[in-house]
Amino acid sequence: MTTSRGCVDAGVLSDPRALRDWITRYGEYHGSVRFPVASALAFKAYTWALIEAAVGRWVTERRVVDVSMSRVRIRTEAADEPQLEFVALHHTVLPDDPMAGQPGVAVVATEDELLEVLRRTLVDNHLEPAVEAFRALRGGGPRPLWGTVAQSIGYPAATADPTFLPDRAATVQRLLSILPDGVAQLVEIAELDEGQGWRPLLLRRTCCYAYTLPAYGQPCLTCCLLDDAGRDAVAAEDQVSWRRCTSCG
Repeated sequence: MTTSRGCVDAGVLSDPRALRDWITRYGEYHGSVRFPVASALAFKAYTWALIEAAVGRWVTERRVVDVSMSRVRIRTEAADEPQLEFVALHHTVLPDDPMAGQPGVAVVATEDELLEVLRRTLVDNHLEPAVEAFRALRGGGPRPLWGTVAQSIGYPAATADPTFLPDRAATVQRLLSILPDGVAQLVEIAELDEGQGWRPLLLRRTCCYAYTLPAYGQPCLTCCLLDDAGRDAVAAEDQVSWRRCTSCG
């Protein structure tokens, strides 16, 4: 559904023509006229807008904000990244949360139940329809798209302040557990040190094609196209260190 010139809402997933138009424009802006590449880039941006809001809030506040398709709108501009807007704001929290009891706020008893709400609202009610909509346009199977989701969904926990989230790798694993069967295996949890100590690093087992863009020019550190020697070379160029983690799962 087109809401105005230059922006679309979540209903674009059910409108192949509008979705194709946005993917094409997004790819052109980032330097790719190849539709498979443009679709991979646009999918990553679209789903990150959802994941950043929903997973970010779960990691930092242990709250779930509902990003179901019926509750949000995704706005896109020709020269900008997708922006998430809430049509109807609804939270789910734990009993001791200060928001408990307020209008538009549901309460669940345990963190496991809260994580289940995150799975239902984020994964079932938006990410799965997004995967299918993009897959239908670009062709092929859903595996590369889910690989992007798997890497993105772990990122807020992987980069969290360790004083706030001491076991970041375990939290990444919990988040990966809400994805459909087999999706967690599309990433490997390694470790990265950017000069501030080791943190989780999610290595992809599928390709996002970012290396084809002029701004990149080569695979990034997490790319599935790299062997360990290639990853060492990229890490050295970026002045960071990486290592495999046998205890990270």
